[in-house]
Amino acid sequence: MMKMKTRPLEDHRAHFLRGLREVDDAWVAAFHRTGFGDVYFSRLFTELWLLRGGAVPKSDAYGLVQGVSTQTAMKYVRQATAEGYLEEFDNPDDGRSRLIRMSPRLRALFDEFIDRASSGFEAALSSSRKR
Repeated sequence: MMKMKTRPLEDHRAHFLRGLREVDDAWVAAFHRTGFGDVYFSRLFTELWLLRGGAVPKSDAYGLVQGVSTQTAMKYVRQATAEGYLEEFDNPDDGRSRLIRMSPRLRALFDEFIDRASSGFEAALSSSRKR
């Protein structure tokens, strides 16, 4: 039986996709029970996490929900706020606006997601480099 030559680029892509699968699995594990398993929350939560406890104007938070209408983004932000995953408070620099930030509850879930996803993604990609 003749052994087929492996295609390094295709193997690398396959490992990359397995890594993405790990990210998806980690997202589901962290957020399925919250009702925020929808991928549209991913960008919002990611951008808020990157602020490291900082806040954005509520109107800017809507723009962080990618791929949906402004009305849907507003619904998502309201839902996450109502359920305690986002905190909304007065803007000290502009009394007419409100700010949004991650709650400690969301931060803990998102940290869980990051830790699981990054270790799975790293494992998938490192197996690609070993070949």
